[in-house]
This record gives sequence, structure tokens and C-alpha cells, in this order.
Amino acid sequence: MTSDNSQAQADTSFEKPMREHLKGMMIYSGAHYSLCPVEIREIWAQGYSLPEGPQTLKKIIAETVGDSSTEMVVISTCNRFDLCLFGQLNQEKITDVFVNFAQWTLVQKPVLQNFTTNHKNWFKDIAQWLRIFIDKDAVLHLFRVGSSLDSLVLGEPHILGQIKDAFRVAAQLGFCHQEATATFNRSFQVAKKVRSDTELGKNGISIGHAAVDIVQRIFDNLSSLTCLVLGAGEMAKISSQHLRYCGAGKITIANRTLSKAEELAQQISSANALSLEQGLKQLAEFDIIIAATSAQEFIVKNDLHSELLNRRRLGTPCVLVDISVPRNIDPQLGQLDNIFVFDVDDLDKVMESSRQSRKTAALKAEEIINAEVCEFISHRRRRENLSYIGQFHVTIKEIVKQEIFKSLKSGRTLTDDQIQITAEAVAKKLIAHPAQLARAETRIETDSNTIGEIVNILFNLDKPHKDSLSSHEKGNKS
Repeated sequence: MTSDNSQAQADTSFEKPMREHLKGMMIYSGAHYSLCPVEIREIWAQGYSLPEGPQTLKKIIAETVGDSSTEMVVISTCNRFDLCLFGQLNQEKITDVFVNFAQWTLVQKPVLQNFTTNHKNWFKDIAQWLRIFIDKDAVLHLFRVGSSLDSLVLGEPHILGQIKDAFRVAAQLGFCHQEATATFNRSFQVAKKVRSDTELGKNGISIGHAAVDIVQRIFDNLSSLTCLVLGAGEMAKISSQHLRYCGAGKITIANRTLSKAEELAQQISSANALSLEQGLKQLAEFDIIIAATSAQEFIVKNDLHSELLNRRRLGTPCVLVDISVPRNIDPQLGQLDNIFVFDVDDLDKVMESSRQSRKTAALKAEEIINAEVCEFISHRRRRENLSYIGQFHVTIKEIVKQEIFKSLKSGRTLTDDQIQITAEAVAKKLIAHPAQLARAETRIETDSNTIGEIVNILFNLDKPHKDSLSSHEKGNKS
């Protein structure tokens, strides 16, 4: 919608719906591995993992965008920290949300300041590290993320489960309502369709697979090597299974809860189990160490374990792969001789060949997603149109009631003249706002505005008709 300068002089009562129409119904914003350094992503991830983190972030969003009713889903994984927001939103405020939440996190955990040493101007750099998508583009991006077209490993199956978990947590906390629920449920359906209708999900590769792939670039043969997997969750399980599939010799699972390590070891042929404390004490015995725990700090530390790792036999390399966010392995260990340390950002380079092999399937997936987005947006607009028409119906009814009650003040029946006067009064009220728009030479871009939106704009449906209620009450008294 556009207008000439005369519109600026028009009554502001009909400008508000126009301005709101330009704001996004949905904003998908986030720090992605391809743009934002892992040490910065960790600040937000660790802040959100604090007990008061989710509620604090929700409060920051409400205060920053000025709307406490904003719906929120947070997708925090090893590759991303993303916010999905629903409401009357302003794109310019989104960067402030990330800045304010980072500042709060650093107050809660000052030790995280160490993560920013290589990024002295990181507060100013946040804007260039974020990706922000609005409305239709936001829906498209969510569908792509859920279908694993935006993952470090193209087609990996675990991102959908992570998004479902994120939505479930948001729903339990009361952060999701109609718009978020409808959009995320549709994204789950689209992801399922992509999996069933394309080859993208066949022989799925996850970060756990990528961790072993990077190991094989150092060691040609894994059969004589000893492997330690720190953690007993899903990524630890996948890493262990893929190590065994690739012929690794001895595999040991170490976890803070020994029973969980033993449970996973039973699922991996000939694997052993240790407590996390035991595993860390025996680091020097292993050629390959993969960290996949939920710890919020380094568990393999330079000051504690560098001497231990240095005791390895001369000339024997050791590969440490950290697939955890927050990171579990101190990157300074990579400065030791024959010690190779990789994190999730390094895996991006390693997995480029995998992405190339899946591009054909991804193209078909993109076609499916684009069609689904168009259908979803069309359905949402139909629903909005019906809502606007419903509001229009209520507006007309209230105006008619008001004028009839005025006319009935003089008696129980209406004369022909009174009927004519009532009809003219109703007509004047209906055309009052369109007349204002006409005098202001307002133009409506019908390519981007639906019929319902045009009705909303023409008849100012967002403005409450308080005078109708008061007139109705007066009519009852008469």
C-alpha cells in the first residue's frame, strides 16, 4: 500500500492498521554455523540452558519488541541458535533481542567472556552473524530446516526430532498458541513428505557419522585403534555404531552415569563401559576420542589433560572430535604435538562432498517445500479473509443497531422518512473511512493485499467501535 504526501495529513486512526500490515506475522532469526562462530553461539545456548533462561528470553523479547503476547520457539542445537517468533513484530528489533540476551547470559556466567577473546567487537558483529527471515520467507526457512536442507549434513534425520523437542518445550512453557502450533505442525508434515517422496532421507548421515568420517581422514585403517566416546546420548550412540561399522578396534563408552554407558555399550558389539571420571583418567590410552555429552563446559581441559595426552608414545597421533555445543574439548589441546582437535565448525568443510551427492534429491525436496509453503500461506490467508469478513459483519450489525435505536427513541415503529434517515446514517458511517482514504489518494496494491485485507483497510475494522456499544446501551434505556 502506498500513498502520496497528503496521506501524512490524514487522521492517524486509519494509519495504524496499514503500518501493522507491513510487520511480519512470523520472524525466523538465528545464528547459524555457516555465519556465526561456535564460541558465540555457545553464549546463547548456555544462557537458554539455565533454569531461568527460557523465561528470561521471553521477557527480553516482550520488552524489546513491546508485545508480551509474542509466541516463541527456540531451536538450540550444535549447529544453530534460532528464534521463531509469531506476532506483530519489527525486524529491526530482533538483533537487539540477541544482544540483550547475550549480555544477560554473560552476567550470569562471566566465565563465558573468555569465548569472546577472538571477537573484540562481537556485539557490533552480531547483526552480520544473524539470518532474519520474514513471514512467507520465515515459513519457507522453517520447512527447509525441518526437512534437513539447512543442516551441516544435508539430509541428516535428527534435526526434525530436535525441532519437535523444541516445540514441545515451548508448548509446555506456554510460549506457543495458535500461529506457532499451526506452523510447526505443518512443518512436521512437510518434513515427513520430503522423507517419503525423495531419496534425501535414504542412508541418512548425521554429525555422528561426520565425526567418524573426519577420523578416517587421519587414519586409513581403524581396526587397530582404540576409541573413546564421551557421552551416552543419541549422537554418542550414532558415533559408536558408525565406528564399529567402519571397523574400529576397541570401543569404550564413558558417561557421567555409568549405567547409561553400560546400556549403550551393550548395543555396540564388543564395546566397554566406564564412568566419565575413569575415561578422563585414561585418555592417553586412546587413539580416537569423540565428545558428545550435554555438559555445559570443557570436560577435556588443557590445564588438566595436556600432560596426560603428551605421555602417548612418540609419533602416535591422537584425534579428538568435539560434536557438542557447548564444546566439551578445550581447543588449546590442538597445539600439542600429534594431537588433532576438531569441532562442529570443522565438520562443515569435511562434509561438503556428502552435500554434493545429495543435491539432486535436495532439488526435488525444494520443489515439494515451495509448493507446501504456497498452500500453507494460501490457507492462512483464507482464514484471515474469513476473519476480516466476520469483523465486517459485526461492524455493520453494530452500526445498524446504533442507528435503529436512535430512530426508535421517538416511537416503537419507523415511518418512511425515519427509515430513509436511518439508511442514510448507516451508509454515511460505512463510507466514512473509505472517503478519508480517497481524499488522501491512498493506493492499494492488490497484488499483495487479499480481499480480506482490503476490506480491513477500507472499513478500519481494527478500530474498536465504542460508540456503537454506548448507543446500544442508551437504546436499551430508552
